[in-house]
Amino acid sequence: MRGTEDATPRATGGLDSGRSRIYNLAMKRGVTKPGLIDRIASDCIAVRVRLINRVVTAIYDEALRPHGLRVSQGNILVAVARKGEARPGDVCRLLRLEKSTLSRDVEVMKGKGWLESDPPAGGRNQVLRVTPAGLDLLARSQPAWESAQAEAQRLIGDPGVDALRQVAMKLGLGKTAD
Repeated sequence: MRGTEDATPRATGGLDSGRSRIYNLAMKRGVTKPGLIDRIASDCIAVRVRLINRVVTAIYDEALRPHGLRVSQGNILVAVARKGEARPGDVCRLLRLEKSTLSRDVEVMKGKGWLESDPPAGGRNQVLRVTPAGLDLLARSQPAWESAQAEAQRLIGDPGVDALRQVAMKLGLGKTAD
């Protein structure tokens, strides 16, 4: 008789499944304080920074797309080009990238002839260099980058750009490829 069952454990070792589900939902609801979800959704700095990053990245990616380049790949090319040659670990530290992310992008860019490595097969101790084709790509994509830069500046505004520079300097992030 289902209607007369109570919430005591059965001999088989569990609560009535219907009642335990209600109990668990009630426990979950009681975990958060009123307004917490709304406060995090509206005030979380990490959320705001990630959303802004996605919007700005999309501006650059759209501008660079005709060149077959993403802004993340362009950043890697610029970082390696500024150093002349660089080990992957150095690029990861410089651009705050995960090794797996850099590795995937490096393989794509090597495949497109924009980067080369010594030894060519890669590995832990490889040295990366931008090829002449990679340097040519950067030169050809400069007008697109300039356009994206101007659009991002218009979107964020001069005070916003200045604030970003100040935060970057405060965090020791000055010029990204120093």
